[in-house]
Amino acid sequence: MENQYPDRIVHLLQLYLLGDITKEERQELEVWCEEKVRNRQLFEQICQEDLFSKERFVYEKIDDTKALRTFEKHVRKVSARGIGRWWKYAAVLLFPILVVGSWKLIYEVEQVPVVTTSVSQIQPGCSRAVLVLDDGRKVFLKEEDERVISEDKGITVTGEKDRLVYTSSEGKNVDEIRFNELEVPRGGEYKVRLADGTLVYLNSATRMKYPVKFDEKERKVYLSGEAYFEVTKDPKRPFLVEMEGVEVRVYGTSFNINTHQKGNIQTVLVKGSIGVKVLASGMESVITPGQMAEFKQGNAKVDVKDVNVAVYTDWKDGIFRFENQRLEDILTVLSNWYDVDVFYQTVSVKELHFSGYMERYKDVSVILEAITLSTGVTFSVQGKTIIVSK
Repeated sequence: MENQYPDRIVHLLQLYLLGDITKEERQELEVWCEEKVRNRQLFEQICQEDLFSKERFVYEKIDDTKALRTFEKHVRKVSARGIGRWWKYAAVLLFPILVVGSWKLIYEVEQVPVVTTSVSQIQPGCSRAVLVLDDGRKVFLKEEDERVISEDKGITVTGEKDRLVYTSSEGKNVDEIRFNELEVPRGGEYKVRLADGTLVYLNSATRMKYPVKFDEKERKVYLSGEAYFEVTKDPKRPFLVEMEGVEVRVYGTSFNINTHQKGNIQTVLVKGSIGVKVLASGMESVITPGQMAEFKQGNAKVDVKDVNVAVYTDWKDGIFRFENQRLEDILTVLSNWYDVDVFYQTVSVKELHFSGYMERYKDVSVILEAITLSTGVTFSVQGKTIIVSK
């Protein structure tokens, strides 16, 4: 009976997360939670975010019996060491059954441990950036950096913990447009509150050029990388974001832009309304909340489709969320955040597709081990290089 118990609890947890649990099964799960403090802690840990209603279609495609059998096998392997190791992986991917392969479920493989040579050199990203002032001077910004950086022509630039703040003591009139540039390196993130009150979250490997003070006609910034915008409403002055070949026009809204994929620009709208214009053709597409406009270099217009917005925006809240994404794209995201290089010994694994989520600030070895536990893809870490094989 002892060996039958773990898979029963896993099954009840899965039913609960999918919303298909009966009253009797819920009572059975509650009894288990009350038996030990660590049981209750595990239950609360894996239920701490409302992820499942949004991604239910992923779970419904899974072969429950096969997934539970394999997960139960892994649980037995670690049972002698207690629930701590199982809990660690549950907190990363909410069970291996949430990870889906590109053409079938890959649960028959044996677990292969991650080689973590010098893994201590790899750390999660933190708040850091470089501010380039209009006279060319560079100011290095870091977490908890609170100071007045610049006071000039009615504009004060202040560092406030994890962000820059621009404030103006004058009216809207400006004699000349002066630009600053904020560069966020790999392994960094930063925020900036522009002179009009707009808040911008800049992800790793991102650069944004912007006026220290906007003129009366428009508010225009230039972006390379990934950023989330919360734009202050101003009907008289549209807010414009220009990238390579594309311009986004908005009057007051929240949206995410990502240019990290070469030749591909993705704009996802959270609320409000924006127009995405292809500069070469002049064609503009207006998208509504819950939609993504995707531009591929060489096209005359953007492709618009409905998406799960959280997949594209949760990074700013400390979560990596992936929905049927290629392993290569996932590792590109991780390489920017952890400031590492990735080398593929087995090229074919790039095309595996996965869905799941993980905390952005976790140790990289926990994330890599969770992927290995689920798929059999192996990682060896040499210095600040992750080597991927099958």
